[in-house]
Amino acid sequence: MVRLAATLLVLTLSLFPLELRAQSQGELRLNDARHRLVIRVEPRGPGFMLWDGDGTPLGAVRWTVKRKDFGPQIDNATGERLYRVRKRTDEWRVEDNTKTVVARIRMRDGEAQINDPRGTTMLTVKRQEQGFVFATVAGARVADVAGASRVGAGLWFGVERFSPAERAALWAYFANLDR
Repeated sequence: MVRLAATLLVLTLSLFPLELRAQSQGELRLNDARHRLVIRVEPRGPGFMLWDGDGTPLGAVRWTVKRKDFGPQIDNATGERLYRVRKRTDEWRVEDNTKTVVARIRMRDGEAQINDPRGTTMLTVKRQEQGFVFATVAGARVADVAGASRVGAGLWFGVERFSPAERAALWAYFANLDR
């Protein structure tokens, strides 16, 4: 079981590009289509620190991500299940606390498709030189991730169903525990 801390705040994007700072070891950056920093995740001991694009820490909401036979399960601070991610032979199924499928993830050849519950592709995730990029089915770039090498870990930043804290918690789980 891994306990991860992050705060859920409304992210505001600056109208001006941010100055890029040196990226530390293990740091992950999510940039929007205009290459503006949206979220930065910095490893801290057994957990991580979450920052918005302006460098403001996103505080402390506590999530528990548990490793189960079917895959990870996200519980809230009181231990109630919020989501579970079930591994199938051809996809990951994201289920809410009522066991309703809310998203489907298909991985193939180091790329991924993020699909709605019916299987319609919402976003594709493709490798690029220093991370990967999120794009619509039509090819329009939506966001990119720098500092991550595993699409299977970083793709969780594209699942809009999750809050920024839940996305970061799933990234940390898949980057560190599920190999």
